[in-house]
Amino acid sequence: YMNDESPYNYDNHQFLINNYSVSYSPSARILCAVRSIPESDRTNLLLVGDPQISSENFAVSYRGGGLFENTEGYDRRDFSLYPLKYSITEVEYIEDLLENTKALLRDEATESNFKEEAANSKIIHLSTHSFLHEKKPFIVFSFEGDQRNSDDGFLEMGEIEQLDINSELVVLSSCRSGLGEIDRSEGIIGMQKSFLEAGAKSSIVTLWDINDKQTSVLMQKFYEYLREGFSKRESLRKAKIYFKDNYSANPYFWAAFVLTGDP
Repeated sequence: YMNDESPYNYDNHQFLINNYSVSYSPSARILCAVRSIPESDRTNLLLVGDPQISSENFAVSYRGGGLFENTEGYDRRDFSLYPLKYSITEVEYIEDLLENTKALLRDEATESNFKEEAANSKIIHLSTHSFLHEKKPFIVFSFEGDQRNSDDGFLEMGEIEQLDINSELVVLSSCRSGLGEIDRSEGIIGMQKSFLEAGAKSSIVTLWDINDKQTSVLMQKFYEYLREGFSKRESLRKAKIYFKDNYSANPYFWAAFVLTGDP
């Protein structure tokens, strides 16, 4: 039971996004640097989703999370995950909504295929699992069908930084994709920093575990507003407000997503 004065009733709360669109930058210098980069002449939108992952041993109903907090005796990434039920719905909706899309789904959602297509994409959207291992994030791709021996299906920060990405936006639609080790001078050493160093002008990441179904809804609305001509920052704000007004005002479901870099 909840009344209007309950701390669990968010319907009557006022949130910053009601009046402001918000974006972040590691520093003023980095913000000026990414804003000075010419707009990408690429037109393709790369979509990656519904990676085929074994589900026999380890079930996950969210898009990732903390992993192996106690790593004593741990020397292999031998875990299994359930597929993300709404990931393919999310990707196929965006594919139908926008032009010049390249979708890597199921067995094609491999690490090697991603690396081959990323350099040609103006926007990159990854709808998959992500995890933290010893405060170092990585993104999970399909294990099956990847023929490149050097790629194991786990995209790490060092690998991202070696890519040549000239993208306007990278969206990491997965859990805790904005977390990492905190450095006193550099801030968060995570995926957003790696993609910026690889050449991306901005990224959308998450700060905690996100629900698969609710994430799909929010991402669909984000791209609808982006298609209408709103900025990345304003599109994200409007998508959050739509979700808040039509699904749940609880910030847990929509406030995890943050934009870093060029707004």
